[in-house]
Amino acid sequence: MAKVDITPPIGIPLGGYDVREGPATGIHDPLHVVVIVFDDGETRAAIVSLDILQVLQQAGDSIRSAIQSATGIHKDHIIINASHTHGSPWFDADIHYKNEIIARSAEAARIAVSQLRQVSLGYGEGEIDFNINRRTIDADGKCCPKLNPKGICDHRVKVLRIDDSDSMTPMSVIMHVVCHSNVFRGENTEVSGDFPGVAKSFIERAYYNSTTAMFLQGCAGDIRPNLPDIDTGGDGYGRSGSEADLTWCGWTLGTEVVRVATQLRVHEQLIQRQTQFKITAAMATLELDADAEKPGQATLQRDRIIGGKSLLPIQVLKIGDIWFVCLPGEPVVEYGLQIEKNMEGLGEVFVMGFSAGDAGYIPVEHMFAEGGYEAECPYTPSCEKVVLDGVNQLVKEVIEKSILF
Repeated sequence: MAKVDITPPIGIPLGGYDVREGPATGIHDPLHVVVIVFDDGETRAAIVSLDILQVLQQAGDSIRSAIQSATGIHKDHIIINASHTHGSPWFDADIHYKNEIIARSAEAARIAVSQLRQVSLGYGEGEIDFNINRRTIDADGKCCPKLNPKGICDHRVKVLRIDDSDSMTPMSVIMHVVCHSNVFRGENTEVSGDFPGVAKSFIERAYYNSTTAMFLQGCAGDIRPNLPDIDTGGDGYGRSGSEADLTWCGWTLGTEVVRVATQLRVHEQLIQRQTQFKITAAMATLELDADAEKPGQATLQRDRIIGGKSLLPIQVLKIGDIWFVCLPGEPVVEYGLQIEKNMEGLGEVFVMGFSAGDAGYIPVEHMFAEGGYEAECPYTPSCEKVVLDGVNQLVKEVIEKSILF
């Protein structure tokens, strides 16, 4: 594993909010790329986690090509995940910064390959309380922009502890969380990794800065930090957070990850671990019906539509009994829950949104009739079935490859 700084210079424009004007005025906390490389003796794979708002397809292809050139890892075996921090620039905001991210991602992968060692993996789950669904359905069945404590949400924190020795300190800790990284909203003008950055720092300090933490963002299209705007009656998506709010979310997550990761070190957990894994991966590109003339979010450049179709790259990486399912854009939480349900019994499943691809919000079928921010996309209600069927087919392909090997 390796971690490399990708903090942009002051003066670069931040992304995430149309109302935000002017360049970044300072650095609240640094941004990083973290790369973990796995090698089963025959095949290598890399997981790339970026403190960035989103990675579009062309940028993702460039990162994969650079890593393949630097390490020999095949592009199909490289998965990319953006934390979706709203305290970062758009990837393409500045050509020099874009090229720097690509180069430093390749550098991190090269360093990781140079430090390969025998490891064991331990999996566990915890829970957080600061994430909440932001879709409230009224009596007429229509969506209102309001935080919804009763809405569908995934409060779990999935933790993968990677150990290369009998030390109390792990080599690395991977956490998977479902929540928009926007404690700091449009009012913020400083570069920040938001709560994932704070959580990673907390975890690394807890282990005396001798471990590296990785954050993987789940299907958080309709999930955000629970910061109700009570001063205006709570009628909205929630307020912009303060330093105290950022600390609450980051330390809450960090504390829970450390608790779970530490428990994974006890004898009863260690004796259950496997130390031999087989790496299998597969990619596919789905075609979603899309209408570029549809009002709302369809006008965003990240929704790339050609001939009434939007191309949606999906990816599956299997390491032993641990699965990483990658979707681009901002799929809503129900995708993650349904995919995991469909894969029940196959192992531990990390379903990630915000992977490389030209897509914005991806709602499920019932949301099109309900309306709301997430449904202001160029897609049609058929998108849910296309995505779920596509993932199911890719999972079957990986299982067949595993059997052949």
